[in-house]
Amino acid sequence: MGPGGVKERDRIRRLWGNTHWTNRTGFKTVFVLGIPPSENTTANLIQSEKTTPNFINSRVRWESEQHRDIIQLDFEDTYYNLTLKTLCGLHWVRNYCRSATWVLKSDADVVVNIFELTKFLHHYDLDHNNTRTKLLCRVAPSNVVCRGCRFVKWRVSHQEYPRKRYPPYCYGPGYIIPRNLVDPLYEAAITNLTHLFKLEDIYFTGMIPQSLGWKKHIQNIGRRFPWRPHMWMDSFALGDLMILELDRTMGHGASALVWSNILKHQGLVNTDNHTYTGT
Repeated sequence: MGPGGVKERDRIRRLWGNTHWTNRTGFKTVFVLGIPPSENTTANLIQSEKTTPNFINSRVRWESEQHRDIIQLDFEDTYYNLTLKTLCGLHWVRNYCRSATWVLKSDADVVVNIFELTKFLHHYDLDHNNTRTKLLCRVAPSNVVCRGCRFVKWRVSHQEYPRKRYPPYCYGPGYIIPRNLVDPLYEAAITNLTHLFKLEDIYFTGMIPQSLGWKKHIQNIGRRFPWRPHMWMDSFALGDLMILELDRTMGHGASALVWSNILKHQGLVNTDNHTYTGT
């Protein structure tokens, strides 16, 4: 989400980013933002006062003072700057989250079952003797590079990436990085700033690990993180799903309903002050 995504941020703060729940699970939710695209970039758009860069920036400053959960840096927040945005997030983690053990990067349109995710990571550490060497995610195995496909934003020229296939990587809506791998990922990227690849999930979870010589660096948790699940919303919380990428066809209020069902499944339904029916 960009600086103008206040509704999306507020929704996360009400639901799985609510401090009432994150304080119980040890999570800390922060939002990494750039600055709104310049007036020239948006010159062809019909703008109201509330969509101008100056208004959005002032709104972000107010929001940051209220919630203390915004990291804003000086780059234009656009789709093709997502790689730079993720790099800035890693920089912040590197400097201010030294005691963390895991880092979750997620998009705005997912719901995170922080209760199941906490349990999973706890058991993962026990099973692996606290040896954290793999990214945890839904894996994309060596996908063919999109040259002339209909999804323009995913098109990549031979100059940008000459190979026919990408290395295995994590799908971008959500992936989990061991804290001890943040530094090498960041350092490898920062030494190559002029060649940041525009598709951030492929770059940080596939191309950089490959350049570092990491082998078998990804563990597939796809069963716990289904691909845009088409199912009844009241079934989302039944089981051990951890990261839920909601289908846009589910309409407004889907994330709130999913979160309410997660709380019910966790036996937390009686805490009515912390369940919400808004979008």
